[in-house]
Amino acid sequence: MACVLAVASLVAGRALGSDAGAAGSTRATMTCERVDAPGRVRCDVEARVPAGEAISWGDVILTKTPAFAGALRGRIGPGDATTHDAEVWRWALALVAREKGAGDVEATVRVVVCKGTLCTPQEVPVTGRVVVGE
Repeated sequence: MACVLAVASLVAGRALGSDAGAAGSTRATMTCERVDAPGRVRCDVEARVPAGEAISWGDVILTKTPAFAGALRGRIGPGDATTHDAEVWRWALALVAREKGAGDVEATVRVVVCKGTLCTPQEVPVTGRVVVGE
């Protein structure tokens, strides 16, 4: 019975994490600065859980960048988070734009969310808009 509950909790956690608009779910956002010319572009990623829950671990995996830009790192780990509050974690990442353009950068935010002593892994897809010189 405990095994079934653990699997159900894991599945529920992923389902909640993938639906960023659901009430009581983990949410993630990505914002990227606009720059006038090719070069470094900074993006910030934030994961947020509802009150009463806490993030115990998290990272960001970059899954897609626009053709005109590349990622300096494909994974931003838990030690690289700029904020480690119970309900909010933030990471900064950098892209290098080789030319002007606009496009989306996509990532997956992976977090372990705890409520009391029950912790579940969650994955939240996130997209940010990169604009260089437009």
